Amino acid sequence: MKTFILPALASLALLWLAPTATAADEVGDAGDLPATAQDLTGAPVDSIRGELAGDTDVVDMYRLCLDGGGSFSASTVGESSVDTQLFLFDSSGRGVYANDDLLENVVKQSLLPAGHPLTPSAQGEYLLAVGIYNLDPQSAGDPIFPAATEVVGPTGPGGGRPVTDWGGRPDDPGGYTLTITGAQCAPGDDTTPPTIDLRSPPDGLQVRPGDPVVVDFSCADAGGSLLASCEGTVPNGKMLDTSVPGPVGVTVTARDNAGNTTSVTHTVQVVPLDVVPPSIDILAPLDGAVYLLDEEVWAHYSCSDGDGTGVASCAGPVPVGGRVDTGSVGPHEFTVHATDNAGNAASATSRFSVVYDFDAFLWPVRNRPKSNTWIAGVPVPIRFELGGNQGLGVIEEGWPQVAVVDCKFHEEPEAGEPARHPRWFRELVYRRRKQRYVFLWKTDRRWAGTCRQFMLKLKDGTVRRADFKFVRHGPRERDDDD
Repeated sequence: MKTFILPALASLALLWLAPTATAADEVGDAGDLPATAQDLTGAPVDSIRGELAGDTDVVDMYRLCLDGGGSFSASTVGESSVDTQLFLFDSSGRGVYANDDLLENVVKQSLLPAGHPLTPSAQGEYLLAVGIYNLDPQSAGDPIFPAATEVVGPTGPGGGRPVTDWGGRPDDPGGYTLTITGAQCAPGDDTTPPTIDLRSPPDGLQVRPGDPVVVDFSCADAGGSLLASCEGTVPNGKMLDTSVPGPVGVTVTARDNAGNTTSVTHTVQVVPLDVVPPSIDILAPLDGAVYLLDEEVWAHYSCSDGDGTGVASCAGPVPVGGRVDTGSVGPHEFTVHATDNAGNAASATSRFSVVYDFDAFLWPVRNRPKSNTWIAGVPVPIRFELGGNQGLGVIEEGWPQVAVVDCKFHEEPEAGEPARHPRWFRELVYRRRKQRYVFLWKTDRRWAGTCRQFMLKLKDGTVRRADFKFVRHGPRERDDDD
């Protein structure tokens, strides 16, 4: 301080001679950190009146627009009842210079002089803090400025980082008046807010606890007053804390030298570790169901993930509400695949059958549980309908078959001998007029007094049965299809 006593006194004399211009008052309790500082960038400022009331009100911070060129100065000398300290920070909260006493043990108020090597030369936003003696700014617990009465720069252990708190045992409270030069700049014609490019994390990103997420952003000003600050709640290039499940946000705020402000927030969802795959419920086609050929069946299925990360995909052969394929007979499978947002996958399959529209054997054959009495050696016309002409390939190869059974007809043999047909009759015919199939089963006279079961296995996998008791003589009705 010894080197700058005379220039400081000269600067102070100029302050006393300067006419009073725009005066500002502390509104409520001005904040003590950059995020809560009272904003005075909207108009030129020559003086600020405020009070340090003690307890929690021991530091007041103001955001100012400085002209640059070394013209800034701030003083509490002569009009303050409190032993003050003054601190200037840039727009991001990093220290510029500070002063405790104008003259040690003589003048207890403070002066940040103009024209000092540490006085800001660049125009823009700055933060001016006035505090009670013995209370100093810190960054993560480290002092930003050294303990000295003269004008000092941010050479303390925390000098390269923004202010985060204040430490010390403050002296008595009181009122103050700050006399200021070089804070004449105002927003002017720039009304265009800055732009922010918050590249990482993307908004809505889902991660697991502990996953690495780097914060990456930049700001730009298109209004002409240049960028004053570009700060994030997580510094650019640092890792986002993803240790705790739940939402975690990153907010970037940009200000230009005209006072225009822009903020952008991206939120990341930290989801619990999920190792359980989603569940699938298929209601249609129902597992084990039997549907008729070309029957209208509409898909109905759903997927859920309980308390997991949520369903990411749920898809079957057709969408929910789509028509299930029943256009061919035989066994069918309907498989639904699902994934959750943790990458777990699951699948479920409903197995169903499609069969011909077979109602019963037609006259003259009587259907079970009734049995047929037939003259041995007389052919039996086996007639049936399948809901229209399905072609002649509707019977499984090697079928129909005939098996000898007890005449109580309690048996259902799995197989027998191939059923024969007369040489003059085709193996299977389709009568278009009556829309029915006919198989003429050739019987044997030697079967008289015995019983047999006729078994027709269709291509849909079903086996249709009819029971016969053969006799030597008896009436037989005429059949137009014979």
